[in-house]
Amino acid sequence: MNTLSATLQGGYLILITRALGLDTGSMSGFDRAKIGEAFSAGTSRTANFPANFGHGDPAGSFARSPRLTFDEACRIV
Repeated sequence: MNTLSATLQGGYLILITRALGLDTGSMSGFDRAKIGEAFSAGTSRTANFPANFGHGDPAGSFARSPRLTFDEACRIV
């Protein structure tokens, strides 16, 4: 599987887990070699992006960033 397909499937996985009520997030800036040693040693598999899933501590979560209203973002012509 190429990296673009794997990333797209990972995005769908994140959408599904959020729809099921789980907190989730992908991680960037990771050490690909260390992830490979820990989880896929002896195989040809490589990490595309690690992700975490579960129920986070609400005290450690930040509020959703502000969003534009429909009227601010759209103009019907």
